Amino acid sequence: MGQDLPSGPLAVYVHIPFCLSRCGYCSFFSLPFSAGALAGYLDCLLQEIGLFRRRLGGRISAKTLYFGGGTPSLLDAGQLQAICSCFDLMPDAEVTLEVNPLQITPRFLQALRATPVNRLSIGVQSLDDSNLEYLGRRHRAAQIPGKLALCRELGYHNISLDLIYGLPGSSPGSVSQEVERFARLAPEHLSCYLLSLDEGSPLAAGIAAGDSAPLPPDDLAADEYAALCETALEQGFQQYEISNFCLPGKASHHNLAYWQSEPWLALGASASGWLPPWRYTNPADLQAYHANIEAERILPDAEECGTERTAADYLMMGLRLMKGIDLTDYQARFGRDLATEKAGQLRKLGELGLLELEQNTLRLSQKALFVSNSVIGELL
Repeated sequence: MGQDLPSGPLAVYVHIPFCLSRCGYCSFFSLPFSAGALAGYLDCLLQEIGLFRRRLGGRISAKTLYFGGGTPSLLDAGQLQAICSCFDLMPDAEVTLEVNPLQITPRFLQALRATPVNRLSIGVQSLDDSNLEYLGRRHRAAQIPGKLALCRELGYHNISLDLIYGLPGSSPGSVSQEVERFARLAPEHLSCYLLSLDEGSPLAAGIAAGDSAPLPPDDLAADEYAALCETALEQGFQQYEISNFCLPGKASHHNLAYWQSEPWLALGASASGWLPPWRYTNPADLQAYHANIEAERILPDAEECGTERTAADYLMMGLRLMKGIDLTDYQARFGRDLATEKAGQLRKLGELGLLELEQNTLRLSQKALFVSNSVIGELL
């Protein structure tokens, strides 16, 4: 392993697992923040980058760099710069930082301007205080317009906002109003997610114990999603992926790399990467992650993916995009004729109005988007 790894330019994901507090819906790998723990983690992360640089024959060319978490905005500007400087960033590289709204201050943004970060993904989640309280978020809706104005004043003109729907007491009408409120903030991008809870999340435990209100049923959530999509389009956004909307030219280049099955390098504890033909996931445990790096073990437990797995992943990810997949390109990549191999499934799903096949392009219909996992599963 090593000589066959892609050399770039790559999409690069960096995971920062520390948080000031844990949100009720979160089941991701996260740890309580301390300056010392973050500094130690950063040292290990820089070692991991160095190991990949050696494996890839020198510096790493990056077309996107995405800092996710956790709360990566806990990194100070110097720490962000230390990571960014490890890569040869393309001249037009998209460098995204996920940001907690409460950390948006003049001092924070002024320092951030000295780094290559040129896109902010802000975890607003809702502009309704009752929803924010339910989710365990510490900011309040009234703070958000000022935070966005501050970002604009200090030169950030590529901003994505996260929105969560499917909350207790919600309806298609309330979700539509929420999208309108978000649109009035004039972001370039919206990422809209249905609230789903894993067993490990505090909120799931609260619902099971009867201490928290349950989530709406699936049929209501489906109606909310339809209202969300319709309202986002009315507000001037383009839907380019199941959960993502943007102004023209403002799609997330980093996330497009995932959905288009392009190689991405993933760094940090719990991060998952795709360096064809290898898929790998770092341990979701700080000690195990440190042990791997100290022993110079990268690509832990990597799985070498053959044609069948790679083709299935390409289909699963590509059909999330509104443009769908080009079956001619699919056949050229994998030597397989999907229209022949899956003729029965394609016919059935087409008759149900869930798939559209036009000029050799296969895409999900609008009504299939909410149940996309089930529809795509029929083709795998």
